[in-house]
Amino acid sequence: MYLHANTLDDLLDAAFKLLLKSKMRVSPTKGPTVEEQGVVLELTSPRARLSRASEKGHVFSCLGELFWYISCKQDLASIQYYIKRYEKYAEADGAIWGAYGPRMFGGERSQYEVVRDRLRAKPDTRKAVIQLFDREDIVADYEDVPCTCTLQFLVRDSLLHLVVHMRSNDVFMGFPHDVFAFTMIQEILANDLGVKLGTYKHMVGSFHLYDRDREKVGRYLNEGFQPTHEMPAMPVGNPWNDITTLFEIESAIRRGDADDVAQTLPRLDEVDPYWADFGRLFGVYALTRGGVDVPRERLKQVAELRKAMSSDFYATYIRKRAKKLTQQINRLDLDMRTAAEELPR
Repeated sequence: MYLHANTLDDLLDAAFKLLLKSKMRVSPTKGPTVEEQGVVLELTSPRARLSRASEKGHVFSCLGELFWYISCKQDLASIQYYIKRYEKYAEADGAIWGAYGPRMFGGERSQYEVVRDRLRAKPDTRKAVIQLFDREDIVADYEDVPCTCTLQFLVRDSLLHLVVHMRSNDVFMGFPHDVFAFTMIQEILANDLGVKLGTYKHMVGSFHLYDRDREKVGRYLNEGFQPTHEMPAMPVGNPWNDITTLFEIESAIRRGDADDVAQTLPRLDEVDPYWADFGRLFGVYALTRGGVDVPRERLKQVAELRKAMSSDFYATYIRKRAKKLTQQINRLDLDMRTAAEELPR
């Protein structure tokens, strides 16, 4: 089965419809699913890596997971801050066994560095492969093992293409996050090599939809198509100085008090505006965590961060998050007023 599209939303539309029709029922550890086997999904415009739909437009969790990977972390706390469900996959020591970061970017000479250097030396090579799934992953019952087997990078006609092989992929939760992270790493490597961005192919052994997500998929499909948008292009040149500075900014925001976000953000002047926007998104996320417990004055700071963005691409996601928070606060106010009115006088 081969699906291809220019945007993630187009791919999701086709993938959801494919799996909703599937008759292959499977009941693995994480719950009952329908499944298709040997599915290939091609994203011809890898920068169109974010959904614009209300149901799947999750830029904050995607960014948090990406930076968890490339900062080479495997602790639960750093990723649970963005994606709570990771708590189910932690080992007794609080580490995530299957974390991609140490496997991809860890060690004195990481797999990423080996692949980059090989492509520099021999651009036509077919050996530029990063392996994530390992034999050690099935010799014991770990809470989490990598769903991704390999990432193969191919430079052809001065374009960097990426082919990802997945043993297993959840179409609703996993697939959009994987596309975001892997195409971002693809673009980072392309700039590291001084070549342009090619296409992205995502090959899956077991492509599945959990029964618990069928209603959410229905809501997504009922939203209709959103206008096609691509993320801004990454600045040309080696990105790692900016990324390293952003590691420090993200960590300071995540570990600090949300009310101190404004003190951290001036450091964004040290990085290119493209990367500075990610720092502002981390700031927005920090300011809006906590639901109805968030002080109202933080909404003003969110609006200021939105205005400071160098690209208007992210405005939709910021407005959506601020709107959701405002609705929560308004509902709480209404509930409190109603409760007060019902008290005996």
